[in-house]
Amino acid sequence: MSNLLHNDRGSVGRWIIIIIIVAAAFFGYQYVKKTPRYALIQFKKSVMFSNAESTQKFIDLDKVIPGLPDSYTNKEPDEAVKRRLLGELDSPTEKSFFKPVKEWSVITVPITVSQNQMSASAVPIEGTRVVLEKAKQDQWIITALEISK
Repeated sequence: MSNLLHNDRGSVGRWIIIIIIVAAAFFGYQYVKKTPRYALIQFKKSVMFSNAESTQKFIDLDKVIPGLPDSYTNKEPDEAVKRRLLGELDSPTEKSFFKPVKEWSVITVPITVSQNQMSASAVPIEGTRVVLEKAKQDQWIITALEISK
């Protein structure tokens, strides 16, 4: 480390390469944050770590709840279902609806993006379908979640 800044032959070239690598990593991360895969990864992570606040950043429960089957909602009002889902998300053990999310392979799942780049869909595991839409600042959010029991 003592020779790190020493002006040996090629030291400027090393610094340029380091700067290029850091810049590529930074801009690569900025790009990944704007993909639907990133939203799926963050959603799965927030469900697994029981973080309802973080989960709400990546799922629009107001759009998801009306599409849930009556067998899950028990024909309750949307607000009651929303409170129950948020309670499940904050609970470290009870996750009956979100249990299949733990099995998702979000890194390798194929994601189909529409031609206008405003919606995407994925099937993380058989019997489960996720629809995402592009929201503000190029962030993707889940707007439909079909989980079979």
